[in-house]
Amino acid sequence: MKKIMTKITAAVLAAVSAAALLSSCASSTPEKLKYEIAENGGIHITGYTDVTTRTEITVPDEIDGVPVTEICDFALFNADSLQKITIGKNVKVIGEWAFTNNKGLREFVVDPENEYFTAKDGVLFTKDMKTLLAYPPARNIEFDKFAQSLNTTTYEIPDGVETVRGKAFYKCGCVTEIKIPDSVKRIEEKAFFKVEALESLTLSKSLEYIGKDAFAYCAKVKTVDIPSGVAEIGEYAFYNCTSLLNITVERAEGSVTVGKKWYPTMNGKEIKELKIIWSENAS
Repeated sequence: MKKIMTKITAAVLAAVSAAALLSSCASSTPEKLKYEIAENGGIHITGYTDVTTRTEITVPDEIDGVPVTEICDFALFNADSLQKITIGKNVKVIGEWAFTNNKGLREFVVDPENEYFTAKDGVLFTKDMKTLLAYPPARNIEFDKFAQSLNTTTYEIPDGVETVRGKAFYKCGCVTEIKIPDSVKRIEEKAFFKVEALESLTLSKSLEYIGKDAFAYCAKVKTVDIPSGVAEIGEYAFYNCTSLLNITVERAEGSVTVGKKWYPTMNGKEIKELKIIWSENAS
């Protein structure tokens, strides 16, 4: 009898353990969002399991009555078919890598009750419109049946924006011109990384900081004037900008903190034709 009871107890425990395991694995929503509950009680979106078929996805206000407060790095990235992302009212943190490599993404939409973020013309900003967070790569772009772009586009950053956040235009390869208003003070790491069609670039007169890899692989840009307010340029800021052979810096050489090989190179190698004119050398 004791052996029978032991077997029954073991079977019950196994069933309970299996049920608990299923419960712990059920951390996904009908939208195929993966999530975890943070120590502060909010829900963090950590991943997305349906990256090849869904064209729209909504980050909800709540999951099982718990507010969704954060979209983590890489949570909604590499989603080939995704065209629209809607962000719920309780999200207050979004990782810099949260939406990268969504080449078909056309627009962001944010619940108007959200106190931290907003969208204007499909582009994602902080609520105060002082930081541009993410530009959808396929905004105003049409594709053929082979997913090849049929056109390019331009974009004018709204006046009043002060920071272009890291990865904001990451691999937005169809944008030929970006107009940066004089309100912009900071361009952060990889902000314009691999904007491969970019040809025209005029930096803000109020600009103070250019981050690491900020314009890396923007191979069609030919000239850049770096305004006098820029006090720091990060490492490899213009890496592989192979057409950028003329740079004017409106400050004296040595007065700007520069990172390793901040200037244009060809796969890291020096370009003989490159001319960097500092203010004391300008004619």
